Amino acid sequence: MRKVYFFLVITIILVVTSIAFAFFFFEKEQHQSFLYTIKIADKKSGYIEIDRYKTEDKIIYKSTSFRPKELNAGIIHEKSVFDRKSFKLEKFDKKYKNFGVITAAVRIKNNNDKTLDFLAEAGSKFSYLSDMAHAKDISVFDEESMVTYMPFVDRYNFAMGGAQSFNAVYHFLSLLPPARGKIIFTSIRDEYIDALGKKTKTECLVVRAKGIPEAYIWVSKKDRSIVQLEVKSKSLLIKKVAFSPDSAIQDYKEKDKSYDPHNIIFPSEDIALAGTISIPQKDGKLPTVLLVGGEGPYNRENAGLYRDISHELAQSGYIALRFDKRGIGQSQGDNTAASLSTEVRDIESALWFLLNHERVDKDKVFVVAHGNACSYLPQLDFSKFPVKGLIMLGITKASPLLDFKCAYVLNKIKAMTEIEEKYPETLGLLKIQTLDLIKNTEKEYAFIDGKRVFLKRMRELSRLKPLESFEKLNIPLIALYGNKDAFGSLAYIKSIKKTLKEAKLIQFSVVNFKGLGHFFGEIVDEKNMIKHYKVNKEVLEKIRNWLNERCAGDLTNT
Repeated sequence: MRKVYFFLVITIILVVTSIAFAFFFFEKEQHQSFLYTIKIADKKSGYIEIDRYKTEDKIIYKSTSFRPKELNAGIIHEKSVFDRKSFKLEKFDKKYKNFGVITAAVRIKNNNDKTLDFLAEAGSKFSYLSDMAHAKDISVFDEESMVTYMPFVDRYNFAMGGAQSFNAVYHFLSLLPPARGKIIFTSIRDEYIDALGKKTKTECLVVRAKGIPEAYIWVSKKDRSIVQLEVKSKSLLIKKVAFSPDSAIQDYKEKDKSYDPHNIIFPSEDIALAGTISIPQKDGKLPTVLLVGGEGPYNRENAGLYRDISHELAQSGYIALRFDKRGIGQSQGDNTAASLSTEVRDIESALWFLLNHERVDKDKVFVVAHGNACSYLPQLDFSKFPVKGLIMLGITKASPLLDFKCAYVLNKIKAMTEIEEKYPETLGLLKIQTLDLIKNTEKEYAFIDGKRVFLKRMRELSRLKPLESFEKLNIPLIALYGNKDAFGSLAYIKSIKKTLKEAKLIQFSVVNFKGLGHFFGEIVDEKNMIKHYKVNKEVLEKIRNWLNERCAGDLTNT
């Protein structure tokens, strides 16, 4: 009898073990997780978590890329969904999350009639294009995104090897439409590489396409997972690891005993805006500078530009206030629903805060603006604010979509046209569809493919006439720009200069700094620290000296 019980117990154990093993094997087959580190120029830049799911009828690729060293503290979420039987792309979603909020998003939907719908958002702007015809079996590809390689690797026939061509969609800039083209994966050799603490046998594939840099991927011979990705022209190396890396990244801080930086909040309409006010250790009321950020997902530090300027000014005896824009950093509000008029009112709220501060000399208040904030700053009613002067840095044109004359956008369009010859036609259709949505309505929102998009800001920008506002300026102004600013347009700056001359505003000057770009300095990439710009000393001196002249009563043209 004991033998019967013994064999019964053994049988039950074996059955349970078999079920558990089968469940484990099935789960492993249906859900795989991968972890990768990111290195740029041999420095740790972040890491990526990737999941691949197989359901009864879908294959889903999801990734979260953590890039804490980047200028805007970026987190990128990507998701591709394919039909499991046909391997047809159904949709692709990408979201950029900076300083805790989603600041940009891209959505590509593959329709049943072999067309794509494209919807992108960047802050409170959007672009839309429907019914883009494409070749079959298409997938989204980005040479820096590990997860977009995976569907192509899963479709690559390793038994056949050699060069294999696939249809691909490329997307380079959020508000620009994607380009359609070909991509070629070619197996070139078998190779052992170090991965997960051991030698791993891999098959090396070179990835080539028009308009993008060549990349190499190493695929495990055992399970066909991607072990390593390298884009040599970008000094990019992404490698599979077993554990999450240490990503303790420090922010750069002000270190000076001649002034005190204080974190503050102040009201603006129905929300609170957060900022830093730096107050010199001096008695009495002091001249003051308000720093206003331009377009882009940057917090009060403005990628280091405003941190350095505030530091320079506070050392020189000026109070300096920089703040997080609505919905960015620690400020309340919705970044995706910030209109132009609301942003102007936020600037006015910051000025009111300073004018009511006990340490501020109300007769010596200045404003520094950067980027496209320079284009709408003249919208302020300066009759209400005793502003003594304006400093404009890296002026860019405020446009409903993008400034299609700036070098940065032109270079992206050129790269997309290399991939797809008819890309300018695609771009033209996107402009028509998008602007038609905002032109003939006063509504603040519209629904596109089930997504709500904000209309008001783009409508306001389409009606904005900045040169008319510059004509009405009657306070001293200096404009600084770098001749290597890829975001600015020299023609636009010249038109502003001409407008000011014709308006007989004699207290203005335009200063060009050779060799400098939009942020007036070089990027500092130190170990375990957020990347940031270190502002050129001559720029800081020019700003300080110009302010000193205004405060000393010297109102001559500089």
